[in-house]
Amino acid sequence: MANMSIRSQALLVVSLAMLTGCSTVHVPTLPAGFQPAPAGLSNELRASVEKLATDIGERNCYRTNALEQAATWIERQLAEAGLTPRRLPVTVPEGPPFDCRAMTVWNIEAERRGTTRPNEVIVIGAHYDTKVATPSWLGFGSPIKDARGTPGADDNASGVAAMLTLARWFADQPTQRTIRFVAFVNEEPPFFKTDTMGSRVYARQCRAATNETVIGMISLETMGCYSAQPHHKRFWFADFFGLPANPDYVAFLSDCRSRHFARKCAAKFQRHAPLTVRTLALPRLGSLVGWSDDWSFWHEGIPAFSVTDTAFLRHDHYHELSDTAEKLDYTTMADVVWGLRYATEELANSCN
Repeated sequence: MANMSIRSQALLVVSLAMLTGCSTVHVPTLPAGFQPAPAGLSNELRASVEKLATDIGERNCYRTNALEQAATWIERQLAEAGLTPRRLPVTVPEGPPFDCRAMTVWNIEAERRGTTRPNEVIVIGAHYDTKVATPSWLGFGSPIKDARGTPGADDNASGVAAMLTLARWFADQPTQRTIRFVAFVNEEPPFFKTDTMGSRVYARQCRAATNETVIGMISLETMGCYSAQPHHKRFWFADFFGLPANPDYVAFLSDCRSRHFARKCAAKFQRHAPLTVRTLALPRLGSLVGWSDDWSFWHEGIPAFSVTDTAFLRHDHYHELSDTAEKLDYTTMADVVWGLRYATEELANSCN
């Protein structure tokens, strides 16, 4: 795959997507007596996004003070919810390809222990780092450490905000299975798909555990954009995937092995949120296909999918200085998080 052009790779992915037919539309099927998202939820999500993207700003291994500020704030939010957060180390070596000093950075984890099946675990995760400046918005090229990177409101303060809200809801709600809430470090380039990616380290730890099983992972990634935009960054082949340009849906994106897991969650979601879900599963093709932190879990044989507004396929401000808090739609985002509450509850208490 490494010797193929980007166009050739794209055509291969499109062909396989059309052959496998893995895209499904789940329209809302709201029951009588449907309860909408609480009135204050959108404000709660906005406050979290503003704290990370506005007050703290760019946060990564090239802005270590801000990265630590974000980690400390996330810890405090989990503790105030009644959970016990812990730091899990991720080691970054000195020298290329990262071109930063050797350091230890942190995944932040907290769990709601299951009552009857505590050794069966669901992971709800979101990365809290942001992209450093590079020659390309996609992340190609060496870090430009003297330039400003993105403040990361949609990518990915939105996902962290959603994860923290879910943690608050489940902190005092008994569930049969254990739910782990994890803020991952080092998802963004140049760490993406490397051994220093926080979720890669964490997923390997999950696989190595002998006394428990992770039954599935949900990656909360770029969840706040639901407005029409010019689509300067949209890939021409996105429609072939079943991901149209209109911003009236949220996507659950997975590999083919995780499709049933994603669709099960979408089926529960569609009964509790007034927003269409589009599930899409693609073959992994080595390291070519990968959405976010779910990629790390696929490689350990753990079902996983990303919940996303489709990022640059919809959001022109993706990986830019302009990815700021005031551009997000917190009302629709609240609907998404509300639906995820019920999908998570189903996973945590179902018999399969």
